[in-house]
Order: sequence, then structure tokens, then C-alpha cells
Amino acid sequence: MIEIIAWTNKLAEQLQEAFGPRLRFVGYQGSYARGEATEESDIDIVTVLDEISIEDLTVYREIVKAMPQGELACGFLCGEKELLRWPKADSLNLLLDTTDVYGRLRPLLPAFTCRDAWEALRWGVSGLYHAACHAWVYDSDPKTALPGLGKAAFFCLRLWLLCRNNPWSHQKKEMMPLLSSREKAFLQLTMEPEQTAALTPEEAERVYAMLIEWCREQLCSVEPQGLDKRPL
Repeated sequence: MIEIIAWTNKLAEQLQEAFGPRLRFVGYQGSYARGEATEESDIDIVTVLDEISIEDLTVYREIVKAMPQGELACGFLCGEKELLRWPKADSLNLLLDTTDVYGRLRPLLPAFTCRDAWEALRWGVSGLYHAACHAWVYDSDPKTALPGLGKAAFFCLRLWLLCRNNPWSHQKKEMMPLLSSREKAFLQLTMEPEQTAALTPEEAERVYAMLIEWCREQLCSVEPQGLDKRPL
């Protein structure tokens, strides 16, 4: 498994040589940022240039391919002006999930309020709701979709806790004490894959029912007052 700090520092050096002052930011996110990476994990990189052309993308591709285990690299690449105008529900998640390596991501983004976190939560929950309903109806074995649904629930729960004035956390184990037994069960879908695989059809049905009900509660809840005035 790669040493993520050394790897991303080396990538940033290569990008500085190629793009000079046009390079605004390099960071990483995903399983490496959460401390959950394995030998097979993607290397999820966030890179911002002043602007991006197809020629820039070609240069970037060759640099990444030449890195050790560059075949595992993926991630987000954007121009500075586009990033500033990116939908906030997405760019907030990008900010909160990214570890800075070169430059700082925060100044490249607009200011965020708690209402932006609320909207990001609603977007995430709507996707989870749809995915759970779709898997239950159309998958030949709905149980196999549960680890992926659990991962989506994890991203939603981080925002859910943030909207309730809890500190942002990258790791599931740090979140566990702040959750009820129902929310803990969602995280355990990815933390305990062997137990998830061993669920009976009746147990899997109960998990789906809990996921869909939790999503419904969030989508139908009333927005707390003053969220637009509380900065993040």
C-alpha cells in the first residue's frame, strides 16, 4: 500500500514542474483520507488549475500514469473559475472530504452556511432513497447492494451530524458514539461485510425498511430556522 503523504507530495512536485504557478491546489480524499485504505484502494486525488484545456488534461494524464501505482489514481480535476461556481451541495462535500497537500482548498470556494450542509444532506438522502428502492425492486439479490448503500448512508450521516452541530468526522468509528442504534446499523453494513453477507432475507428486508424510513424522515423534515445565517 502506498504512503499517501509521500505519494501526493511527489505528484504535486511533478505538477508544479509541468504547470508552474497555474497549479492552485493538490489534495486527496476517499479511503486514504478516512484511514480505511487497502492495497486495492483507489488513490483519490483533487487537483485545481487556473483553467483546464484538453491539452492540460493530456499532460496531467501522463504525469499520473507515470507515478508508482498510477493505475489506481482517480479523482476530481477542475479549473479555478468553474470550481468557484460549482453547485454548493457538491463542492461542500469536496471541501469537507479533502486533505490539503499543496495549497489550500477553502479559499478557492465560496463561503458556506449550515443551510448549504442541509441542502447537501437532502441531495445525498434523495439519492440513497432512490438507490434503496431501486435495488429492492430490481436486484435479483438485494442483499448484495447493501454494502454500497451503507457507504452512501455514511456520507449522508456525516452531513446529518454536521447539521446537528457535531464535529465533522472522516471515520466511522468516531461517528458511532453520536448515533442511535438505527444509524449505527447503517454504518455496520460496510464495517462488518461478513455479517452483512450472512443476513437472512428477512433481516435484509428490515435493513432496507430502516434505510428507506430514515431517508423519508430526512426528506420530509422541516428546515431548522436560521441555517442560512450560521457559517460553517
